[in-house]
Amino acid sequence: MLCRSLLVAIGVFGTISAAPSSAETLMLAPDSEWKLREYSDKCRMSRTFGTGEDSVTLWLDQGGSAPIYNVTLIGKPLRNPYGPAVRIQFGEQPETIRSYIKAKSSKGRAVLTMFGVTLAQPEMERDEEAERPDLDIGESIAAAISTFRVRNAVAKPIELDLGPMAAQFGFLQGCGERLEVLLSEPGRSLSKEARPPEPLEIDTWLQESDYPNYLSRALMEGRLTYRLTVSKTGRATSCYVIDSNKPQLFDDAMCLGLLRRARFEPARNAEGESVASYYSGIVTFRMR
Repeated sequence: MLCRSLLVAIGVFGTISAAPSSAETLMLAPDSEWKLREYSDKCRMSRTFGTGEDSVTLWLDQGGSAPIYNVTLIGKPLRNPYGPAVRIQFGEQPETIRSYIKAKSSKGRAVLTMFGVTLAQPEMERDEEAERPDLDIGESIAAAISTFRVRNAVAKPIELDLGPMAAQFGFLQGCGERLEVLLSEPGRSLSKEARPPEPLEIDTWLQESDYPNYLSRALMEGRLTYRLTVSKTGRATSCYVIDSNKPQLFDDAMCLGLLRRARFEPARNAEGESVASYYSGIVTFRMR
């Protein structure tokens, strides 16, 4: 697993503010059973909630042994999101503020995705001396999570009635542990054909505008160590922050930039075939 360092110089930016969301909450009950799937680069549970114009599909993806998820919402209620961040909450766990990527599905439905979401930890400031928190959710927390809420950035707050979740989170955890073995270099047979993913045009992956406004205004520099999941087509499909000296929204901004622009020659197995794999790197933002 390669580890490359990327340095980005930043200036000072203005601010962007999100309008508050005060509309009545859209409460959605399940309209399908949970679907549990294993892919070459991720593990996924998905379910559809509500019907007609209010229908929303939820994907929860896990890309390794750590209980860290990519959360995707698909449906008309997610159209035209505004502002730089959204507030989300699983059950009675602390509400967190996350950056997001907006897009459209192949069927033209609105898509909103958040990367690197954890369930057990509140939003917090970090420093270089702080010990990284334990992210395990445990059976009791998983069993207690029965709803998912999203507000801000969307026209109307949304609450999904998830139902019992312990079995679904157990599937993701077991699948993620198996996947981590397969995607790590020790999980591939060595030969002269086998190789890790090779980064392409790494200097274009992050831009000055990716740095969060509030950190640039405070003249604060940032550094993080990350791990990307790279698909067999050479696209980054997941971002996991291994270590960071800044708040969560800094991690989000860096991951979103990497997921948008990072490109690779994919890893190869012992037979020379393209396979999914991990790639690790370091990003440093310095004032100029």
